[in-house]
Amino acid sequence: MVADENAAARVFEVYGPNHRRLAALFATYGPEEIAVLSDWFTRAADIMRTSLDEVRQDGSAT
Repeated sequence: MVADENAAARVFEVYGPNHRRLAALFATYGPEEIAVLSDWFTRAADIMRTSLDEVRQDGSAT
């Protein structure tokens, strides 16, 4: 599948500035800090997936 060039250009136009700011922020962290951030986001995503599964199963989280 090939992205429409106009659509891709629009995505970069809209999200490019935010991406550059996030990249600049990320560059301020050292390898050890990046490892902690990566671990946290990985574990948090697992927790969120579990919570979403619970809500989808019975409408309530435990």
